[in-house]
Amino acid sequence: TESDWSTHRSDNDRSSSTSVKLPASIKPSWRFNHPAGSQPVPSVAAAGLIFTTGLDGVIHAVDAGSGAVRWNFPANAPIRMPPTIAGGRLYAGAGDGFVYCLEAATGRPLWRFRAAPAERQIMVYGRLTSTWPVNTGVLVSDGIAYFAAGMIDHDGTYVYAIDAVTGTLKWQNNSSGHLNAGIRKGISAQGNLTIHDGRLILAGGNQISPAPFDLKTGKCLAKAKSQGRPQSNHGRYVGVLGGKVPVAGGRILFSSPRNVSSKGSFEVHTAKRRLRLNFGGIPPAWNKSTVALVNFKHGLLTCCDTSKVLERINADEPAKGSRGTVASDLSKTKAIRWQSSLGESNKFEAMSLVVGPNAIVAVVQHQQKYRAQPQWFVVAFDQASGKATWRHEVKDEPLPGGLLVDRDGRIVVTTLAGNLLSLVGGE
Repeated sequence: TESDWSTHRSDNDRSSSTSVKLPASIKPSWRFNHPAGSQPVPSVAAAGLIFTTGLDGVIHAVDAGSGAVRWNFPANAPIRMPPTIAGGRLYAGAGDGFVYCLEAATGRPLWRFRAAPAERQIMVYGRLTSTWPVNTGVLVSDGIAYFAAGMIDHDGTYVYAIDAVTGTLKWQNNSSGHLNAGIRKGISAQGNLTIHDGRLILAGGNQISPAPFDLKTGKCLAKAKSQGRPQSNHGRYVGVLGGKVPVAGGRILFSSPRNVSSKGSFEVHTAKRRLRLNFGGIPPAWNKSTVALVNFKHGLLTCCDTSKVLERINADEPAKGSRGTVASDLSKTKAIRWQSSLGESNKFEAMSLVVGPNAIVAVVQHQQKYRAQPQWFVVAFDQASGKATWRHEVKDEPLPGGLLVDRDGRIVVTTLAGNLLSLVGGE
């Protein structure tokens, strides 16, 4: 259903939002301990199950009410993007170059599709991986599953659309990695996928990103760069802000899961130009009425009306003294709803954001002076006033971006060790 957190950042726009009302108070419910401990990817939730996986390649389905394991499925290689649940099926792209389709309720394999052009493997950070892993995840829309295989444009990038039920091919693009054939440069598969205005958009690495493809034919709509040297790496994230404007950036795909250096920034892409939205490694979160974002590492949590953000993006000129970002521009012109410190000092750092209909939930890290280990909290902010309504400390280090809200309003935190922490409404 629409209230499920059924794919990466909840929906195909990658908005990190939920239509479910968030609880006014919180208490711990259950904990799932990963049997081996593995670097995870953010989890997803649908139909009373939480699905978690990561670099060990094992998909776990956990009962959302109790935390009990329902089933496990071992893929053959690392999984670097959350699975997608659609039509009672689970879709996951894996580092062995295959896409797996499972029955979501039982984990029963239905089919697999080899996206890699050949079964050739190499070592990638100590793990045996295809030369053409499926690191984009799988986007499902209108009965079609989209994904891309590849890592570096030089070796080729392979983009696919297949029937989501049968796994039969609809179209494929095998040439986008070599848009400049003479030097074998073009689009790399370096992040997730989204859809906007009849285009499939891929986080495309350091030459062309975001990279657009015709949704119906697979034709690449980007032009080759005349030179092969990197333009910049625009990060592993692409989404569609407010359903209107593509946004891209963030951390690169092969980087530490922790929020450390090289945090990057996010840009919005209009028909006229690119504009920097905010600095940092955590993407903004939004729904039709509200945008939540944090500008810079220790920036204030900023809440704005979506309409005002889009208006500022489409304005002819930014405000003077805005430091070059839409976020600071909005603050400068007092076009924000509110700003809130994440804690008593500027040593609080946002790790995850979720926008709900009544509140914004953030996972934050606090590094006290002279304290060896940080503290971590889940905090809820009233959407109208910005007042912190509750705060809950978690003892395990959370995964940046690893926060979800399921259809019942349950808040689930994925930790850096691959564990799951469930929080439910109540004192």
